[in-house]
Amino acid sequence: MRRVSILLTAASVFALMSGIIQATPALAASIKISSDPFTNSTSQHMTQVEPDSFAFGQTIVAAVQSGRFFDGGASDVGFSTSKDAGATWTPGFLPGTTPFSSPPGPYQRVSDPSVAY
Repeated sequence: MRRVSILLTAASVFALMSGIIQATPALAASIKISSDPFTNSTSQHMTQVEPDSFAFGQTIVAAVQSGRFFDGGASDVGFSTSKDAGATWTPGFLPGTTPFSSPPGPYQRVSDPSVAY
């Protein structure tokens, strides 16, 4: 048993030194892809919650509630799109949804953002 343990240890060291087994790459740096621009006094700000995302090829789309109300819903639905596998992002918000969106819309709150293809 001791001989097997020594052989496995020696083989592991050799594999690491020869590059057969590579170290795990570092995690990618965090990238801020959206932020809450709303200032209405009726909801929490600097908040983006209930995310959803979908990727197909090089395209990634993420959606979030932005400006969360204390008892549910949000000031608007934010989204961010990348067409280069996450290297760059273009954020935005849905127009015409709530009084806080631009242009304003008829609904008091929005909720449950989803991305579909």
